[in-house]
Amino acid sequence: DSSHIILTGAAALNKVLGRNVYSSNAQLGGVQIMHNNGVSHLTVRDDFSGVMAMLKWLSYVPKSRASPLPILPSSDSVHRTIDFTPTKAPYDPRSMLAGRAKPGDPSVWESGFFDRDSFSETLQPWAQTVICGRARLGGVAVGVIAVETRSVELIEPADPANPESEAKTVSQAGQVWYPDSAFKTAQAIRDFDRERLPLFIFANWRGFSGGMRDMFDEVLKYGALIVDALRCYHQPCFVYIPPKGELRGGAWVVLDPTINSDAMEMYADNDARGGVLEPEGIVSIKYRAGDILKAVHRLDPVCTNLLADLENKDLSGDDRDALKKKLSEREQAVQPMYQQVASKFADL
Repeated sequence: DSSHIILTGAAALNKVLGRNVYSSNAQLGGVQIMHNNGVSHLTVRDDFSGVMAMLKWLSYVPKSRASPLPILPSSDSVHRTIDFTPTKAPYDPRSMLAGRAKPGDPSVWESGFFDRDSFSETLQPWAQTVICGRARLGGVAVGVIAVETRSVELIEPADPANPESEAKTVSQAGQVWYPDSAFKTAQAIRDFDRERLPLFIFANWRGFSGGMRDMFDEVLKYGALIVDALRCYHQPCFVYIPPKGELRGGAWVVLDPTINSDAMEMYADNDARGGVLEPEGIVSIKYRAGDILKAVHRLDPVCTNLLADLENKDLSGDDRDALKKKLSEREQAVQPMYQQVASKFADL
């Protein structure tokens, strides 16, 4: 926690700048910088903890390139029931991976997807909309990539050398790939491939961020890096859409199993959803306002009767205007219901 990684020391930089700007090397490359930006995978309290962390990491990796995966005894059967159930509301995906104590009754353990106490997360404070780490399933070491469903905050520190700079806090929505989290995903995939680990990707992305700032920060390039990493993956790769999860937009494109059909397979829970467009997007293209209005005229009995009355050629101008007004009011009243039904149908 008290170490630092730097290129140039604080004293040398102060001389270059001509004033005392930086007070210590930790301010330049301490944990608050090098762990939050993804340079350091883990942080520890002391040297002994560091050695233990390295040994734990090595326990997931084959001892040589030609050696099989390390398999440790496990009390958790691969055929067991997973107690934790994801919800549509935002939740902590680590509970799905590693399990948790039951809320309200800590004495009861809700098991997760992987063996109990086997999940080890790396790069935690960097690009927090993606979670990556290593775990065991039935004692077999695997790589894990999952999605943060909750909103997170990205803090960009101010630079003391620039008096005009200010610290910024940027909110990032869950289930979305941003430039930093897309890069984190691609980097994790390449790391797991070098370690010869099978890979589980818990796909619950709604797509990539497409704002102007994100496009400037090269979100497209980092998304392409995910495709490149998967295309060259040499171990089994399982893409799984968990319960209540969804895979949409460009996220579906970069995780399509045809990218590497020899290694990749895709699975989905019965309660999961997948498709390039979300239901609302499908409706806006395939079932526009005019189509909804035609359905209302065809199916709603009130509108049907009003349309029949309007066909009467003997109506006076005032009566015809009154019927048209009633028809318009009825259309506006029932259209939202038809829109909801269309969205529900598109979600099936």
